[in-house]
Amino acid sequence: MEMNLGYTGTPGQPSVKFWPIYLCFVVFGILIPFSKPEFNLTTFLISVLISLIIGLLMVNMLVMLLNGSNKELRAATGGQFAREAVGTGMLFLIPFTVLAILALLLLGWNAVMPFVSAAIMTASATAGTEAVKKGAQGMKNVMIPSAVAFLFSTGWMIIIGLLP
Repeated sequence: MEMNLGYTGTPGQPSVKFWPIYLCFVVFGILIPFSKPEFNLTTFLISVLISLIIGLLMVNMLVMLLNGSNKELRAATGGQFAREAVGTGMLFLIPFTVLAILALLLLGWNAVMPFVSAAIMTASATAGTEAVKKGAQGMKNVMIPSAVAFLFSTGWMIIIGLLP
């Protein structure tokens, strides 16, 4: 009899890496002060901190909600399906991050916020789609991440809009 106390995965199971997702949020936070008329160090530090907090909250909330709404699948996979779905789906932040960088630095567009909003909405909906691909049943698996994305995207725009 094999006992794995405190460990729910199998030994050969790769862990999900969220660092590219958090890096995309931090890059968005870095770009915000450069899209304003005047660069301010305070705005820079606050926007990077806010972006990291929003990224951490969003990823963890999506994992929690997908796990909570799919109890059978969570039990069958040891809770890994939601982490894998969110990790894979949220990688759709990368192309929007690259586009935001190119738009700001090469084209001189002040369009970071539309890229952030589109990235959050697309990546979250894709995370829900990935959950469905892994066996989650029901429309709730696409609607819940979309609702979370709407809340975080709107909250992001309001908070960043208030920065000096």
